[in-house]
Amino acid sequence: MNSFNKNKEVVDICKNYYTIVNSDICEGDEVTSNIINLYMDYIFGLEIITKREREKLVLIDNIMLKFISDNRFKKEMCAHLGSLRVSKGVTNLVEYVMNKMIVFFEDYKDIITRNIYVPRWI
Repeated sequence: MNSFNKNKEVVDICKNYYTIVNSDICEGDEVTSNIINLYMDYIFGLEIITKREREKLVLIDNIMLKFISDNRFKKEMCAHLGSLRVSKGVTNLVEYVMNKMIVFFEDYKDIITRNIYVPRWI
């Protein structure tokens, strides 16, 4: 498969790609631009797209959409990634970071769904 068809397939899988890549980034926000670059490196770096990779691409695409649209999630994700330690045995850093983002997202969903705010009416 040539690179054009592969890239077209990746963009078809990642429905939010253009929203993520074309999002407004505040001047000096290097963390967001670096994470978006990691996202692009990861999705276009896959050689063969199997069913499992397709599901992972959709999940990462949704995580990145939440990252650019939800400031609370973005703040907590940046704090989590800032404290991330990478061992010397890691060969693919981009995939390692994406896997850690998936783990954080799953934990974040569990925490947010448990903390339901019930307002008191006067």
